[in-house]
Amino acid sequence: METFIVLVIFSFLIVNFGVNLFLSILNYKNRNAKIPEELVDIYDMEKYVDWKNYYMENFFLQLISSSINFIIILMFLSLSIFNKLYTFATDITMNVPHQSLIVIGFYFLINYVIDLIFSYYSVFTIENKYGFNKMTKKTFIIDKIKSLILTIIFGGGAVYGIVQLYLSSGNLFFFIAWGSSILIMLFINISYTKLFVPLFNKLRPLDDSPLKDKIYAFAEKVGYEISKISVIDASKRSTKLNAYFSGFGKVKRIVLYDTLIEKMSEEEIIAVLAHEIGHNKHKHIIFNLIQMVLMLSIYMLGIMIFLDNEVFSLAFDFSEISYGFNLILYMIFLSVVTLIINIPLSYISRKFEYQADAYAAQNYSDEMLISALKVLSRENFSNLTPHPLYVKFYYSHPPLKERIANIKSLKKDKS
Repeated sequence: METFIVLVIFSFLIVNFGVNLFLSILNYKNRNAKIPEELVDIYDMEKYVDWKNYYMENFFLQLISSSINFIIILMFLSLSIFNKLYTFATDITMNVPHQSLIVIGFYFLINYVIDLIFSYYSVFTIENKYGFNKMTKKTFIIDKIKSLILTIIFGGGAVYGIVQLYLSSGNLFFFIAWGSSILIMLFINISYTKLFVPLFNKLRPLDDSPLKDKIYAFAEKVGYEISKISVIDASKRSTKLNAYFSGFGKVKRIVLYDTLIEKMSEEEIIAVLAHEIGHNKHKHIIFNLIQMVLMLSIYMLGIMIFLDNEVFSLAFDFSEISYGFNLILYMIFLSVVTLIINIPLSYISRKFEYQADAYAAQNYSDEMLISALKVLSRENFSNLTPHPLYVKFYYSHPPLKERIANIKSLKKDKS
């Protein structure tokens, strides 16, 4: 049994790395595919060459990063480094949750340092080279410190809470952990823009302007209530564009990147917002909440299985169960499960995007929506020719060609 578990864990590691590598290579090779005729106006030739170089550099950076992380986890497992960490932790404290924090925390720290190095190179070499980065080194350092603190608070708190709850709640662990996770996720979703975004960015109300008047006029026309429209200083870090909705019910809020306002026409911005309103009108938010609850149920069941069985630790030569180590094995197991589950979930998400596009096209303007999607693709250096298999695994949004074709088919059906 123990030998079988070792083989399964190593197999899961290799499968996860191998599938991701295979799909990434497929997608990388597809960068030279012919651009669809309806998308040729997005990049001029010089810009398109820049995009391919940008994509190439990011691909190799990600390849090196993922390979190093893969080698590290293999070394930690093969050389019994986790065992040594656990012995070190037990020498320091007899508190089991604290032991788990030491084992997981050290492994996290190694990965954090590696990610920090690659993130720095990505921002100040690649993003700088292609004109995307607006972040100073001071801002980068402050962001990383804040992110580390939040990770320690929430990630460390989650590890400590799960282990402590498991040890103290007995048969009620699953239900308490499941219910608590749902409440925490809802809290984060509702309060994200109000509490967490200001830690990194400044939000200001959208100034009184024709754009603001048009947004409220369209929202009123389609029966969508907006409590607040905010502008985020995204240009402090990047030139890339985005917009999103947050909150539920009476606290629905629109957040616009200042770069979006700068580079899109008022009509294009409203088309983007009409798309987001379409998600609400089609009850996608409710579906996503139900999906979140179901996924949390699966995750908590998996955690309970790994915490319940000392055989996972014994298989890797531990003398007793190490809850921290078992949770790391669970994350390895979860990586492959997530890879598989992501296929149907991504499919559903792409279907939702088609529905939201249709809503925006029918209730506002199909031409403005197509124009807005092209601006987003151009300014964000989107891949115009992703490999179909890569799309099935990773794309929550359909490729631009398919979105435009779907929008145009609505006009044909209407005529």
